[in-house]
Amino acid sequence: MQCLRCQGLLIAVQMRDMGQPLVAGWRCLLCGAMTDPGIEANRAGHDPPIRNRARVPGSPVMRLGKGGMR
Repeated sequence: MQCLRCQGLLIAVQMRDMGQPLVAGWRCLLCGAMTDPGIEANRAGHDPPIRNRARVPGSPVMRLGKGGMR
């Protein structure tokens, strides 16, 4: 399987959350992202993350000066 965040290799792991029983999940070897069936079910109801980070035309430009942000 491939990581949705970085396309790295996912390995099977056993996870436990504060007194809950063990759950089979996956961890990315490159970025460390972890997922399990519960996380995947929650993501199914949402739109996928936006990969394009381009600014919207007309949006303000942030510039850093000597004193920090202006």
